[in-house]
Amino acid sequence: MRIALVAGTDMADAEELRELAAGLREAGLAVSEHELDAPAGAGVQATVPALTGALRLAWAQARPDAVHAFGREAGLAALAAARDAGLPVVTSFGALAVAERRHGPGPLPLEQARLERAVATASGAVIAASCEEAEDLARMGVSRRRLHVIPPGVDTSVFTPDGVAVPPTRRDGRAKPRIVTAAAMDDEQSATTARAMAAIPGAELVACPPGAPASEVAALLRSADVFVDVPGYSARGTAVLQAMACGVPVIASAGGAHADMIIDGTTGLLVPAGRPDLLAARIRHLLRHPLLRQACAVAATDRARCRYSRDRVTAETIAVYEALAQGESLAA
Repeated sequence: MRIALVAGTDMADAEELRELAAGLREAGLAVSEHELDAPAGAGVQATVPALTGALRLAWAQARPDAVHAFGREAGLAALAAARDAGLPVVTSFGALAVAERRHGPGPLPLEQARLERAVATASGAVIAASCEEAEDLARMGVSRRRLHVIPPGVDTSVFTPDGVAVPPTRRDGRAKPRIVTAAAMDDEQSATTARAMAAIPGAELVACPPGAPASEVAALLRSADVFVDVPGYSARGTAVLQAMACGVPVIASAGGAHADMIIDGTTGLLVPAGRPDLLAARIRHLLRHPLLRQACAVAATDRARCRYSRDRVTAETIAVYEALAQGESLAA
């Protein structure tokens, strides 16, 4: 089976494309990758025509069996190019405009919301990364028969509890408690985390280096006593998945993908976004109870391997492709 993967200008979409491409190739599928080389936020009018033309040319030379687009601009371009060729299109969105508005300040970006609705309702199938996203898409008018919740996957051969760990920082001969957080934090999350850490004297906060190789990120995660990721909204939750797979107890904001991934009190702890007092209390609680940390670590690793392994996520995605290419409809 030949699959064409299409991403626009969003870096998170491009990263998801590359991760999925690796899984699909491991499963024996032929994959072509198409990414638009344009500045992020360049706008629909500046990006879609160029990508559409490139896709038409590529697919005239090597026709895929199905197309998977990531993001609204890529979805629009893929639908336009696929219409003439009669190709089925699957779309994944990540962060929807309605979700970003619900979890953050500012007005709803109407143009983005309308474009997402148009692309979603025109696609043969839509893959949501979380139950919350699926409900948003259903409210947009996407038929539940064409809607599938498939979370992001994690490479459990790299992100595993076993392996090299970054040495601890010591003070007076004792290791300092290490709190690791995600590489990219918005201003609100940075402020929340900093205020929480101020209430935990003696602990250190280390951020995953942006763009670091996966093996380096895994080594840092293995050294953590607690992993913290508390954005206002997380569409994919990839950082939390990586920490869970490395056997690290996680504290994350309760919303988006995190709400699906974490079983509160079992695989980690959920807190409301923007509450540094509660975040600090949860961190102190885990640091004071090593048996609870160990129990959460074991449960988190098991959940990451069973539900979020790249092999399982890839198999579920391939099932959507195969049904769509054969003109079938999968039950949601």
